Amino acid sequence: MLFPNTVLVMAQDHLQTWHLFPTGNVVDETQMYVSLYTPEPALTDSARRHWNNNFDLTMATVENQDFPVSEGIQRGFYSGAQDDIVFGRNEPALQHYHRAIKSALASAAQQG
Repeated sequence: MLFPNTVLVMAQDHLQTWHLFPTGNVVDETQMYVSLYTPEPALTDSARRHWNNNFDLTMATVENQDFPVSEGIQRGFYSGAQDDIVFGRNEPALQHYHRAIKSALASAAQQG
């Protein structure tokens, strides 16, 4: 993760970048830009198909699994049923992100 809004995903044969930006309209809307970087240019039809299929699979997984689950979790947060959450050991990026946000907010509060 690159603070405050970029996630790098290093796969075996490519790199993905995920950039997230608030829309500015409401607090719970975000715009996301995803890029896939390959080790060499996709010069053949076969290579283009391979990388397009890879990207399509990634986006389908996120759109059909990750986003719906995340939306449900967010609804749970808004319910007020719990005050805190604990991220498991298998979520080091989320742990790091929240530590970085807390640190940045504490630093801004001390300066302001």
